[in-house]
Amino acid sequence: MNIDVKIYLTKNHNTLLATASVCLNGCFIIRGVKVIEGSKTFFVYMPSRKVDGEYHAACYPCTKKFRQEFDQSVLDVYAEAATAASDKL
Repeated sequence: MNIDVKIYLTKNHNTLLATASVCLNGCFIIRGVKVIEGSKTFFVYMPSRKVDGEYHAACYPCTKKFRQEFDQSVLDVYAEAATAASDKL
């Protein structure tokens, strides 16, 4: 699976570090993926919607293996973008 990630760094963040658009195999785009800073590590959150007062993922990987591949792709591109941004300062 070809996973193409575009990262949009946030300027003033609390825990939201970036948002991303992810294109799968050049034919399906997922917008609104978030990179969040947790207490010990970074997390990737899929777009969600509120239903009856609770948030539910609008889309998500079906297997653990693909979830790991998806998350790692987003985190790798985030790390590159964050490093490039800090080098400019």
